[in-house]
Amino acid sequence: MALLEKIGHVLTADITKELKFKKRAAEEVNELTFVDQLKKRRSIYVLGKKVPFSQAYLAELIQEAVRSCPSALNSQSSRIVVLFGDSHQQFWEIVKEVQRKLVAVHVFAGAAMKIDQCVAGYGTVLFYEDQNIIQKLQKKIPFNADDFPVWSEQTSGMAQYAVWTALADSGIGACLQHYNPSIDKAVSEHFHIDESWLLRAQLVFGSIEQEADIKQESQTAERFRILN
Repeated sequence: MALLEKIGHVLTADITKELKFKKRAAEEVNELTFVDQLKKRRSIYVLGKKVPFSQAYLAELIQEAVRSCPSALNSQSSRIVVLFGDSHQQFWEIVKEVQRKLVAVHVFAGAAMKIDQCVAGYGTVLFYEDQNIIQKLQKKIPFNADDFPVWSEQTSGMAQYAVWTALADSGIGACLQHYNPSIDKAVSEHFHIDESWLLRAQLVFGSIEQEADIKQESQTAERFRILN
């Protein structure tokens, strides 16, 4: 919630009121740690449109989350497209039509059902990486030419995680999708996306209509090593 309070200072009076709508008690805020905030981020697949914030507020929240992320040599290669309303609906219609052409008829019904779950959400965040930025860095520092695409992926991953966590902190559910690259051309043409922007992921979000299942954790010894 501390993140929301900081963002509130740069929003209009009407948007600031929305913060108060969902604001927790001060003592509860003080009890939450950064790790507590991270744990709120879960894959929520049953989403709705009952989001108590304005589009302006959510757009600013998403932007601030991305701005907070580091990038290799401060390249700031991440590019974000936020879709609400008709644009959100149109995007998932494009996804469905592309899938209709790609998957077998007998499995399309299942694919369509998954896409309809995304349509039921309130909005979608498209995460892009600007390839012009990466190419300029490769020319500038040829010694690391092979590394910059990898670092770009890491930058995008951090942006995705930051936005996802910021939404979760606001009580908004989300799930990450990867219909790229099959949808790239159709989406770029429809929304007039720059040719140098490469789509990396789609985060659909909305009200939480069904909580996530209990998360199964692997054994700590299998994932971590602590050395002296």
